[in-house]
Amino acid sequence: MFKKFTMDSFFHGADIYSFAKKLNIKPKDVIDFSSNINFVKPKVKLKNINVSPYPDPRYVKLKKAISKKYNIDKNYIQLFNGSTDAIFTIINHFDDVTLYAPIFSEYKKANKVQLINRFSNMYEIPPKDSLVVFVNPSTPDGTYYDLKKFFDIWCKQNNTVLIDESFLDFSGKKSALCFLKDFEKLIILKSFSKFYGCAGVRVGVLISKTKFKAPLWNISTFDEQFILQALKDKKFEIKSKIYVEKNKQLLREILENSDLFEKIYDSSTNFLLAKLKHISSIALQDKLSAYNILIRDCSNFDFLDEFHVRFAVKTKKELKILKKALK
Repeated sequence: MFKKFTMDSFFHGADIYSFAKKLNIKPKDVIDFSSNINFVKPKVKLKNINVSPYPDPRYVKLKKAISKKYNIDKNYIQLFNGSTDAIFTIINHFDDVTLYAPIFSEYKKANKVQLINRFSNMYEIPPKDSLVVFVNPSTPDGTYYDLKKFFDIWCKQNNTVLIDESFLDFSGKKSALCFLKDFEKLIILKSFSKFYGCAGVRVGVLISKTKFKAPLWNISTFDEQFILQALKDKKFEIKSKIYVEKNKQLLREILENSDLFEKIYDSSTNFLLAKLKHISSIALQDKLSAYNILIRDCSNFDFLDEFHVRFAVKTKKELKILKKALK
């Protein structure tokens, strides 16, 4: 079924500025459980970043580093000013877009959108020749999917396929890059914002045999140098996965022991989706506001309702405050 959407249909988490204004506090005092940004950070020396020169228009060093990280041909790498820029670049090339939902709301800004409910009917056949978009691991629930059966369907339908792997680094699971050799119409989206904890650094990566146009110098020198330094921190990835997994278990225990939740979804990422028992997401947010805690109300995600909320994995100190607030 095709649906039309207005701008009022879209909402993104992590609006700490509006939340802080409402509470009459500073944004830095918000305890932000709505934003899925890694609380573990790579070692980056900001003072070593020289922003005087123009960036390399070909971004040779950055592409080489990304090529090494993902073990792919650097000629397949295209860089954009964040994942949102990459998303808009792709969806504007297609008249028909099929989304496996629930999904990140930016994808729904395409002209003509069909939704497939991956909770109840994930093997529904998409229209022939359309762009299909699949986030893996998914948002807002963090489920990782084995995509082989999906690719069998997409191949028969002659679909162009966009796999968004923005949260894959948290999971340690297999990438769709393994399909790139045999599936010509595959596009893979990578984001550094989430795993490397740098949402203010805008670098989105498309990996594809198809080329998409991008303006000259679409990534700043600062952004380029930040990511280059982050990728050199070899201990970060291992350390991050250990701490995130440990704190995710603590978060799950806090939610389970609060007696407010009917269901807590399994997740391969750095966040947990939960369904409330007796109160709405808005009521829970009001309760947590007394502690300056912001959570993600998931009622505007397709196929979810006003009883669904999402919590990002945070530091032990922040989790301790959440535990107190949920009592």
